[in-house]
Amino acid sequence: MTLHTEQNAIEILSMSEQEKIMDQWLFERLEHLLPLLMKKHNVDMWLTIGKEYKEDPLGKTFFPSLIDSSRRLTIFAFVKDIHSDEIKRFVISSNKNFEPFYSCFPLRDSEDSFTGLKRLVDNYDPESIAVNTSFHYAFCDGLSHSNYMELVKVLGRRHAEKLMSSESIAIDWLQTRTESELNWYKTLEGITKEIVKQTFTKERIKPHVTSTQDIVWWIRQQVRDLGLKTSFYPTVDIQRKDGSSDRLEDVILPGDILHLDFGIEYLGLCTDTQQLAYVLRDNEKEPPAGLLNALSEANKFEDFFFEEGKVGMTGNEVFLSVLKKAKLNHLDAMLYSHPIGYHCHGAGPIIGLYDKQEYIPVRGELRMENNTCYALEFNIRHFIPEWNKAVPIYLEETVCFKDGKMQFLTGRQTEFYLIEPQWK
Repeated sequence: MTLHTEQNAIEILSMSEQEKIMDQWLFERLEHLLPLLMKKHNVDMWLTIGKEYKEDPLGKTFFPSLIDSSRRLTIFAFVKDIHSDEIKRFVISSNKNFEPFYSCFPLRDSEDSFTGLKRLVDNYDPESIAVNTSFHYAFCDGLSHSNYMELVKVLGRRHAEKLMSSESIAIDWLQTRTESELNWYKTLEGITKEIVKQTFTKERIKPHVTSTQDIVWWIRQQVRDLGLKTSFYPTVDIQRKDGSSDRLEDVILPGDILHLDFGIEYLGLCTDTQQLAYVLRDNEKEPPAGLLNALSEANKFEDFFFEEGKVGMTGNEVFLSVLKKAKLNHLDAMLYSHPIGYHCHGAGPIIGLYDKQEYIPVRGELRMENNTCYALEFNIRHFIPEWNKAVPIYLEETVCFKDGKMQFLTGRQTEFYLIEPQWK
């Protein structure tokens, strides 16, 4: 499929091309990232067990393109070699399409998957065995109760006592991006922004006729026609001079601010962005000065986030530091940024929550790491003289943390998209 732009065309890769890239990424991650994480978190063995139609979220990130499910039962076992510290990658499955990503561990005639796993564990006798259980992170809590009970029974007391949560290594596996993934993330964000640009046009939006729900349906159809997925259900709402609430869903009128919250999933990765348009009134050439100033103030808040966020800081530390700086600069702001990657609301440090503008236990205590991505999501409330009221300005950009600093992937919104009146 092709996404046509004003200057050129963006080619959406065919399924086979996409899967070739994703398989390359998976192999790179298994070869280079996995050993680093096993060593960093002092994990001797990491098990991921999934049933068909009851997949572990971690297991899905281990599947090569030719595997679409656990086919009854699949067990991944990553284990440190006793003599070389090399990380061995085993899968207990008869599906040979797991190779060469993993070595298929051969079962004996009398063995099922769990008894085969017991023999593998006996062979390597690891000091610690990480499994996917977690009280705080859904991504890391994929081991079902029945699989856990069977695992404990089969391993026996000596090995079962070694079981521990894989939470720390699982979060790092999910949030850390390779160089290749980060380079492609720019393309993902570019596609997202281009769809936004094609949404906010006078051809698409007819004041007094087009509704916010009409725009939602158009975006969903456009994304599907391109062979992509939305990372979550798109939201379109209105900020209006005489509006009864901050976020209206209604027929679009001249003088409205249009707020779009939207992201795509492509190549197994997600984007998340919020962009703004203004519907010009008759004889207007630009938004009121108060709105332009409000967007400029929102950009200042983004600057504060970039200035304050440092590698090694917790999400809570970033949150408190940025809001402190905003307050010193007389900005009325809310910050609720989140990691992004395999999932839209991804694994990693939470930096504030929309409904909880305060210190976040556990999830906010994780530290910022290099080669991770975030949705820089926030709003400021700014007084608009022309409207005689304070108005929220909502923005969000997919950004990456690399080389010790935060970086935009494709720049940021500094001007409103303009929807021209029909007479122009």
